[in-house]
Amino acid sequence: MKCIYCSSSNFIRNGYSEEGVQRYKCNGCGKRFCEKGIFARMRFSKEIITNALFLKSYPLSTRNVKRILRKLNYIKVSHVSIYKWVLKFASHLCKFANIFPLNFSKVWHVDEKFIKVRRINKKRKREFAYLWVVSDDKSNIIATHVSFSRDIINDKIVLQKAKQRAGFSPDILISDGLQSYKKAVKKILKCRHVIAHFKSQNIIHNKKWYKLSNNRAESINRFYALWLHACKGFKRLDNANLWIEFFTINYNYLMPRGENEEIKVEWKKVPKIINQEPIIQKLKDMSF
Repeated sequence: MKCIYCSSSNFIRNGYSEEGVQRYKCNGCGKRFCEKGIFARMRFSKEIITNALFLKSYPLSTRNVKRILRKLNYIKVSHVSIYKWVLKFASHLCKFANIFPLNFSKVWHVDEKFIKVRRINKKRKREFAYLWVVSDDKSNIIATHVSFSRDIINDKIVLQKAKQRAGFSPDILISDGLQSYKKAVKKILKCRHVIAHFKSQNIIHNKKWYKLSNNRAESINRFYALWLHACKGFKRLDNANLWIEFFTINYNYLMPRGENEEIKVEWKKVPKIINQEPIIQKLKDMSF
């Protein structure tokens, strides 16, 4: 066991909690922690919380997740608690992208779609926001971004985010012809930009023949549509970005995909991984 805050092995025992859980105090950072890790001070066990997160990774509402947990585990938990669990632990799941980097291809797709995000102003109480999604031709989602404006500023944000996460610029970027993409690609990615919305385009790049279309990006948008239909919109922009990233991690790592139904990370390993997250990240940094 190591400190969950600084990964130090220099700690001492510091009594027990009322439930009999062993407490520790780190001599490195001076913080206290217990053997439950990030699941400390939670009313329910980590198995129940993990099961709730697993069920929410499917297109189910928090109320339906509550009903399933009550039926299977005979445990009464409110849908508000499940919502708070996602907000609390989604940020830890989102760090999977740094702990387990994916091998993205050199052909990227970018597209945007409408989602519901509450925005209070003088004219309207609810408006549509835009979900930007960058993916590769292997159906891996590279980056997402939610904004109220559909302009070149947010276009640059999602492309820069994709470039930082992948660690390189693609050879080809395929879009649906939004004008802001042209300037953003020249400024951020500096790669070949292909417009292919409804019809596929045949091009030759680096002596290779490609038949490109943006249908792959449209299919990924349908994946988000299933989850967003269960959510029925978001109350704040920051929560929308967090939930979208939570769905993205589920799509890239936790749900079976492909012909062989491969899973990159087993759900049963999630509690241990996020508990040991500072240690794993420190080892990753040392390896570079």
